Amino acid sequence: MKFKACFFFILFIGTLHAQNFEDILASGSKDASVYLGNYLEPVYNGLIYNLGGGWYHSGKTHKKLGFDITINALASFVPSSDKTFIFKNSEYTFLELESGLSQDALPTAMGQTSNKRIAVKIPIDALGNTVPLGSHTGFKVASFETLDGIEDELPVAAIPTPMIQVGVGLFAKTDLKIRLVPGIGGKDVKMSLYGIGLQHDLMQYFGVAEKTPILDVSVLGAYTATRIKYTPEDSSVGVNQETDININAYTLQLVGGLNLKIVNFYAGLGYVGGKASTKVKGEYTFNYSLEDISGVPISGEQTETVTDPIDFDYKLTGMKATIGMRINAAWFKLFADYSIQQYNTANMGISFSFR
Repeated sequence: MKFKACFFFILFIGTLHAQNFEDILASGSKDASVYLGNYLEPVYNGLIYNLGGGWYHSGKTHKKLGFDITINALASFVPSSDKTFIFKNSEYTFLELESGLSQDALPTAMGQTSNKRIAVKIPIDALGNTVPLGSHTGFKVASFETLDGIEDELPVAAIPTPMIQVGVGLFAKTDLKIRLVPGIGGKDVKMSLYGIGLQHDLMQYFGVAEKTPILDVSVLGAYTATRIKYTPEDSSVGVNQETDININAYTLQLVGGLNLKIVNFYAGLGYVGGKASTKVKGEYTFNYSLEDISGVPISGEQTETVTDPIDFDYKLTGMKATIGMRINAAWFKLFADYSIQQYNTANMGISFSFR
């Protein structure tokens, strides 16, 4: 597998299209959206948790015009239960397991490989038009291999996301935090990212602040958005194709810190949420075999083209709790923390800080 950039989701999009995921679109927009939604769910979960994390490594804000540059890496661990999903024939209109089973466990994007196949079976009338079951005179049919997961390509079943951000102290003991990646990737896959956050000191409102100089308490609100765009240079099944994925994450947390000079401890408690939208655009052309009403193959093929077949959203909300430690060495800091949430997340990095 070739790393087109260091970001996991650029790697993943390239891998997904290498499996000819376009074959799934032959089932139509509704069925393809259900299948892809189940398949992509752990990726979206992990990326939302990553984008909503890594915003702080202290409960203390900068002095006015103090600033820091922070480089860190987050990894959200995928539970074993989310490495597969249950495919049920009853949840699809035109898809069914080729094995004849009514349901089976198939890999998600973070699962392993599979040799199972799914059949596309669309009822048609004598003119080849799609019609409801009961009024059909035959079927147009196709099949495809289930999409494989990429667990074997990773050292651990986790979704990594590197991050860089800048923080600067403003008025009223408030830090402005900025994340910005204007555009990276290759000719076919590109990614951009931006984020903004505010961390505001709360101890200034209490008379105990000067009596407890080692204790810091602040509140953080932040938002991150990223866009991944895949445009194939060449496609054998259509024209003007593009996959557009937009993911945003937001968080609101209460942050506390214990400042012991050389070593600091910090913790956070709050809320994280986000949304991922997926759009598959362009024209996709498929060739279907034909069967009679009894399922017996008949001669001939039917060719059809679908346009802009996929447009669906995925949402996530939940609570998170974080605990971490930071080592202070002059103007740079080393830190690591761990967040308890649906997908537990580890974070570590280095910060160059000038207060």
